[in-house]
Amino acid sequence: MATALVRDVAPKSLDTVRALCHDLRQPLAAILLLVGADSGDVRHRLDGILDQAQWLSQLVECVVGGAADDQPEMVDVVDLAWRCVCRAQHTAETKIGLTGVDRAMAVAAPVALSRATSCLLDNAMRASGPGGHVTVEVTDTGQEVTIRIIDDGPGLGQVPAHNSLGLTITRALVSACGGGFELKSGNLGGVVAQIVLPRLVLRDPPSEAAAS
Repeated sequence: MATALVRDVAPKSLDTVRALCHDLRQPLAAILLLVGADSGDVRHRLDGILDQAQWLSQLVECVVGGAADDQPEMVDVVDLAWRCVCRAQHTAETKIGLTGVDRAMAVAAPVALSRATSCLLDNAMRASGPGGHVTVEVTDTGQEVTIRIIDDGPGLGQVPAHNSLGLTITRALVSACGGGFELKSGNLGGVVAQIVLPRLVLRDPPSEAAAS
């Protein structure tokens, strides 16, 4: 009985650990670069290290605590995307830009959505390579909020095999947010990774007057 239980649980636990390790690479690399930098404003570097450390703490706490520590809430997707871009820029050899609307509210699990966006940014930067360009675009139709991460890399079918784990993680995380995820070819080459979130509204509990 005990052996059967271990066999059932172990693969899921292993997948969770692999996913966490995958997501820890970028912030850890950023901290090492910031610590080892010989130039630049010290205050700015310390702020960058603190931001990465706080993100690491959120990642670990949510994996340890499970979904209970990452409940859906109203999220400004533009602000969330901007934070992901800022964290990614510490290790980027590509130029990253953020375009679109100034504000886009949607209901999502914030850590899960941040992990998914960061995974796609990491893939896009790897695909574009040194000197490449990555654009993060957030749009709001009033019914859906969309995050598009566009790179100028070699395109679909040319993505290195090591990126497949990140895409698997992304699909699971976006699904946990109630959204959809797809990859498609860009108009001028490269890849467009797209996360679509329903523009839901958190409902307030009914008032006493409405209930009576």
